[in-house]
Amino acid sequence: MANDIKTKLTDHMAGFELFSIALDESTDLSETAQLAIFIRGVDEEFNVTEELLVLQALKGTTRGEDMFNEVQKIFTSFGFWWSKLVGVCIDGPPSMVGLRKGFIGIMNEKATEFNMQKDDLTVLHCITHQQNLCSKSIRLQNFMNEVVKTMNFIQSRGLNHRQFEAFLDGISTEYDDLSYYSKVS
Repeated sequence: MANDIKTKLTDHMAGFELFSIALDESTDLSETAQLAIFIRGVDEEFNVTEELLVLQALKGTTRGEDMFNEVQKIFTSFGFWWSKLVGVCIDGPPSMVGLRKGFIGIMNEKATEFNMQKDDLTVLHCITHQQNLCSKSIRLQNFMNEVVKTMNFIQSRGLNHRQFEAFLDGISTEYDDLSYYSKVS
């Protein structure tokens, strides 16, 4: 099943005209370093696709060179061209942002080798972490309490739920049912 998913994803991503990646390196509960690679690409019809490409365990060290080599292996396995890469979003450790030995420094160093225009490459730093901090600093508890109460009212009564689904169907929304809410801290 995993191979089938990878094949479908690879076929879909082969049509990307341009793409960007987001990298996040962290350590899980078993003290294993993990590199999450997200991809966002656009095809010739301007359809945008965003997926978690891979969650790769890093063995040994987590230097910029190690992460670059892992990303390069993933690019090779999926058939990506570095020349189509237009953006990179990274988290903050020196292994990512270092100008000489960090992921970005190594990528810039190899730009000509990969036919990349490093001046056209957009590098964003810690956008995921900024979004997370922002969501925690804004106090929306009163609003969220009302939203959860309304969702529970709809979900707990069969007729209300069926009417709500019919309403969503009638206005052609992206979702055909309520999303479940769970508090993540």
